[in-house]
Amino acid sequence: MQKRKDFIWKMGGQQGEGIESCGEIMATILAKEGYSLYSQRLFASRIKGGHTTFALRVALEQVMSIGEGVDFLLSLDQETVDMHGSEVRDGGYIICDSKVNPDFSKFEGTKVNCLSLPISETAMKQGSMLMRNIVALGMSVALLGFDTKMFKDAIAAKFAKKSQEIVDKNLAAFDDGYGLVMEKLGDVEIDTLPAPGKKDQMFLLGNEACALGAIAAGSRFMASYPITPASEVMEYMIKNMDKLGATIVQTEDEIAACMTAMGGVYAGVRGFTCTSGPGLSLMAESLSMASMAELPMVVIDVQRSGPSTGMATKVEQSDIDAACYNAHGDYAGIVISPTSIEECFYEIQKAFNLAEMYQCPVIFMPDLQQGLNKQSVPSFDLNRVPINRGKMMKEADLPELEQPKYFKRFELTEDGISPRTIPGMKNGLFLSTGLEHNEEGKPAEAPTMHVAQTDKRFRKLETVADNYEPFLNNAKYDEADVLVVGMASSRGAIEEAVAEFDQEGVKVNHLQLRLIKPFPAKQLQPFMDAAKKVVIVEHNATGQLTNLFKINMHKKSKISSCLKYDGNPFTKSYVKNAIKEVL
Repeated sequence: MQKRKDFIWKMGGQQGEGIESCGEIMATILAKEGYSLYSQRLFASRIKGGHTTFALRVALEQVMSIGEGVDFLLSLDQETVDMHGSEVRDGGYIICDSKVNPDFSKFEGTKVNCLSLPISETAMKQGSMLMRNIVALGMSVALLGFDTKMFKDAIAAKFAKKSQEIVDKNLAAFDDGYGLVMEKLGDVEIDTLPAPGKKDQMFLLGNEACALGAIAAGSRFMASYPITPASEVMEYMIKNMDKLGATIVQTEDEIAACMTAMGGVYAGVRGFTCTSGPGLSLMAESLSMASMAELPMVVIDVQRSGPSTGMATKVEQSDIDAACYNAHGDYAGIVISPTSIEECFYEIQKAFNLAEMYQCPVIFMPDLQQGLNKQSVPSFDLNRVPINRGKMMKEADLPELEQPKYFKRFELTEDGISPRTIPGMKNGLFLSTGLEHNEEGKPAEAPTMHVAQTDKRFRKLETVADNYEPFLNNAKYDEADVLVVGMASSRGAIEEAVAEFDQEGVKVNHLQLRLIKPFPAKQLQPFMDAAKKVVIVEHNATGQLTNLFKINMHKKSKISSCLKYDGNPFTKSYVKNAIKEVL
């Protein structure tokens, strides 16, 4: 009888040995077969060399985290066994290349099955050590009990552009690896997963979902400078720019990227840029100008571990303070964060809407775990988020201007949002600079005008939480023992922890925050009032999200933090232990 709901497969070795390409083949095929997937790449900040792994959680129902433990570990070197062997669960398997003489002594007396197999020797039979990953793929398919045809078709397609000889050698390497495991296992039956049936789903990076969302939002202009872990957004846009009639500018640095994107926005297009923490710091002055000039600018900030270069390939959520406070002066802007890779597509579209509705910069903050790792998601609905350009004026509706009058682009309106024109509109002429200004944009330093314009820029943000869903609401109890709040990629681990507490009879409510600034205190307070304790789950050492709660919320004594800043994603057990501490 089928008992398993999911399994976790992991492969490890040195960067440059085809670990990722092997995992990609596995994941792409299983996604097409209808399995729900969540992947994780761990790698060093270098081109080649250094330890790397590709982990894949395969499930019958959608999963939102990489999970815990490993069921099947494929190791091309001893380092993988040493670093990850302890993760293998009882009944799981470790296959290691016999060339490295793996030390399995610590697994003696355990229920972990250890196999030493000639991965390198088998690859060399086909003429190249480069085929070790394909040998390991064949071994994995045998271990997991999958049909070989779909994998062999994928291998043939992958190498088709090279030569038939290369295709044949890789297919032979796959067959050899498959045969070695089948021979070793004999009649042993392994509990794996049945085919779930094909689904209408996609398997993609959060960065790719961001780029697709920007395209769906109508953006056709991007200026950016490459930076890990955000570069794939620009790379995806570049690959598709000719199909879209888009313009992508790779600038000399992040300052130029932000200013160039602002120029596009000023001209009327939905322009944006993409960066990570160090680049966001360089954009601080430009973002202040965008706030003063009321330019609807979108900045995607894929958060990584800092400060400085830090651990550029590891996850962290430590740009919260920078996004909220880094720009100088009384800066008015919006900061939002998606709760999943699927939301990277939908929420970035809302970011463009918010930018134009409120005429201010919007910083969109996924984290590295979302940006650089793939997940299977339902195919996107291109019509789910309608485009809203806010108070964009039509030329036909503009009244005649009497010289030397200008259009009141910064009119002091009741809601703080002024009518907007773009260059070239007859009767829409206005000035736009980084200087304080009057309603027409002309420089003005009168105390009363500065106060009036400053109040206007903040007044317009008062309704953001009313026009945008500020958090994902998973709160099912009117009164809870604990309220757990997370952001970005922590969602899956929190949901799994909460589900176990439900089974144990502990009442735990969960909110996953989307709106970081302006902070949705009014909307959050009822959930805090209904809980005995509040736990804020976040990837940083200083409790940056927790501090926002303590600044903005009542009953601060209820609040505690669940912090993680080792570069690894949250797990169910980690979150669950933090909740137990406050019960």
